[in-house]
Amino acid sequence: MTAIAASPPAPRTGWRQLMGFNMLTGIILGVVGWFIGYSAIGLHLHGAGIAYYSTESGQNDIAIVLGYIFGVIGFLIGLGFGNYPLRRMLGHPPSLAAHESEEEGLFRYFTLSTDHKVVAKQYMVGIGLFFFVGGLNAMLIRTELLQPNTHVFGANQYLTLVGMHGSMMMGIMTSGILGPFANWLVPLMIGSRRFAFPRIEAFTFWLLMAGAVILITTIFFGGFQTGWTGYQPLGAQGTAGYDAYIGFFALVGLSMTLFGFNLIATIVVMRAPGMTWSRLPIFVWGALSTAALMMLAAPMLIAALFMAGMDRTVQTAFFIPGQGGSAYLFQNLFWVFGHPEVYVLALPGFGIVLELLPVFARKPLWGYRLAVAGMLGVMFLSFFVWQH
Repeated sequence: MTAIAASPPAPRTGWRQLMGFNMLTGIILGVVGWFIGYSAIGLHLHGAGIAYYSTESGQNDIAIVLGYIFGVIGFLIGLGFGNYPLRRMLGHPPSLAAHESEEEGLFRYFTLSTDHKVVAKQYMVGIGLFFFVGGLNAMLIRTELLQPNTHVFGANQYLTLVGMHGSMMMGIMTSGILGPFANWLVPLMIGSRRFAFPRIEAFTFWLLMAGAVILITTIFFGGFQTGWTGYQPLGAQGTAGYDAYIGFFALVGLSMTLFGFNLIATIVVMRAPGMTWSRLPIFVWGALSTAALMMLAAPMLIAALFMAGMDRTVQTAFFIPGQGGSAYLFQNLFWVFGHPEVYVLALPGFGIVLELLPVFARKPLWGYRLAVAGMLGVMFLSFFVWQH
């Protein structure tokens, strides 16, 4: 007898696409998670007499921080990131998301996708959207500066616009080149069908989007007046909007760390047979050096923000000079990340230019090994100049 192959499931269309794990479900569960963290837990702790959960300004920072944490968790669960771990704990075999073969058309860009080309397009559109928001903030800043004595915004609102613009541009545009181009091109250039960890690949994108939304919500909590660098002790003394700054950059740092880890793992273990290190396209070397830089630099930012959050919520004194801390420590930790971050944008650009020049010159790339050594050297040396 001839076995009859099972027909693939019919793709979901119309309203059926809205029923399940997607961005709409993620937004709904994100809002629910916010209210659980903020109202059910944070305000309850404050009402129970735990007075140190408020800052000098009298705001309940612990409730806001918990709201952001539970909101992000709910958003990710709504997108479907909890499905695979749950299925594995229940004994199901490891596999890629089943709905990848079912979703078609525009709707797949609003779901958890393990297709590296879809993730690359998600990065391009998502980063472009928040690039527009950052540019809009810049236009509002220029509107305030049209005349020296004309004040469209108050002093605190103006400083918040400056901080939001700088944070959005530095945090989101950090992945402006590597996000779209590395996700699309690296697997194709090394002969791989996908990234080593496709769910982590999707995870890094949605973390970045959640962080950008958190940054925008700072306007509902008084903004932050520290600028994009978030210097202490201004951060510890600032309004509750600074909590959004911490949440934003913490998610950006986590996204960068995981993206760098995934990119290195893909290039090291997913290369096609015969794709030796000396045959790697020069753009892949640029992506590899950038990935190493992100993995080493971004955890320093996460550590600095974690300590800043502890100062605001449970009254530690890492960065408060009056209680034995050091505001200069925050600057050192921040710029161990902040200066290498510049080359997160530059190094992939070097790789793109070195890919394009031989094509238009119609000659092989001269100095291939020198170019590789130069990019790795820039990555290494970028960590030694943070004090400037």
